[in-house]
Amino acid sequence: MVKLSHIALAVPAEEYEEVKRNLRAILNVSPQEKELPHAKLKVALFKLANATVELLAPTGEGSDIDKFLEKRGKGIHHIALQVDSIADEVERLEREGFVFSVKDYEGAKGGKVAFLHPKSTGGFLFELVEEEY
Repeated sequence: MVKLSHIALAVPAEEYEEVKRNLRAILNVSPQEKELPHAKLKVALFKLANATVELLAPTGEGSDIDKFLEKRGKGIHHIALQVDSIADEVERLEREGFVFSVKDYEGAKGGKVAFLHPKSTGGFLFELVEEEY
């Protein structure tokens, strides 16, 4: 079964604190924060009743988020889907002709994640996660 896990928003580093404060007020939830040095990324997770809003900001030049912001500007970065088995879903989707940019990557919660390449999804970035956010 597939369900919505989270929606990720990307912002420049200098806007992170302001956007985090705004989301805290709008969603009425305190975030769980963490840094991912391997990805040059800081993350604030706002857990809601049925999904999570993930705020992303780069901590260094050359990160994937930094590149995304340069190309597209701030906004929705990806939509994450929770699946029973990433390996099974990767296999199934590859049979359907989809291409993955990343198949075995450490996500913000420490578990393995996979990303469908936007070129095979009509320009949208989808993440697959196994664990509940």
